[in-house]
Amino acid sequence: MAYEKIKVDVEGKVAWLRLSSPPLNIVDMEMMDEMISALRDIEGKDTVVTVIAAEGKHFSAGAEIKEHYPDKAPQMIEKFTELIKSILNSKKITVAAVRGYALGGGFEIPLVCDIILTSEKAKLGNPEILLAHYPPISLAVLPHIIPAKNAFEFIITGDTFDARTAKEMGIVNHVFAEEEFEEKVKEFVSKLIEKSPIALLLTKKAFKSSLTLSFEERSSIINGIYLNELIKSEDAVEGLDAFIEKRKPEWKGK
Repeated sequence: MAYEKIKVDVEGKVAWLRLSSPPLNIVDMEMMDEMISALRDIEGKDTVVTVIAAEGKHFSAGAEIKEHYPDKAPQMIEKFTELIKSILNSKKITVAAVRGYALGGGFEIPLVCDIILTSEKAKLGNPEILLAHYPPISLAVLPHIIPAKNAFEFIITGDTFDARTAKEMGIVNHVFAEEEFEEKVKEFVSKLIEKSPIALLLTKKAFKSSLTLSFEERSSIINGIYLNELIKSEDAVEGLDAFIEKRKPEWKGK
């Protein structure tokens, strides 16, 4: 499929999905459709990591304001929720690479990724309250990432936070210098794909399955995946053999 507002490249085990509507990469319904289609296509590929990044100085200043009016809002919310579910339900490791503005819906997209990497000049926030709106996805997700009171303040003030503050809050994983950002993102992703593909994907499966359950339910699911799927893989045995034999493992991804 030819895309107008995004670009997709697959490099080995990594799929790069880039928002490509600078300068602000506004996420309108057309871009949402393209992202949903691209993510669906990526799920069928032999990749392990999906990096969601953007062209230009800014990740995204958010969803299209004109699509928030009552006549279009229901369709927009439905489509944006479908996009968010596509990211949340992805079996791949999802990494958001954020520089510049990540505001409103442009913040919620990274928020639901597994890992957020930002440049030191990134600005993140949910300014919807300033327009007498609220951010549905952040309301549903953010209190499960950071303390509820901090999440409420983040949303109710509409303030914008710099990358280091967001990291201190527990929203961002790593903050890199602006001039090294692209190189550092590639280094981070390279470290991931050095590991066994099946181990990475099953670890994510186990991690995600356990977030909202009791300890007994969590441990039962996690142990089941480990014993019935991971430990029976060739890579799991190869990892043990390589450690004992003091050599670099040769992953087969199965």
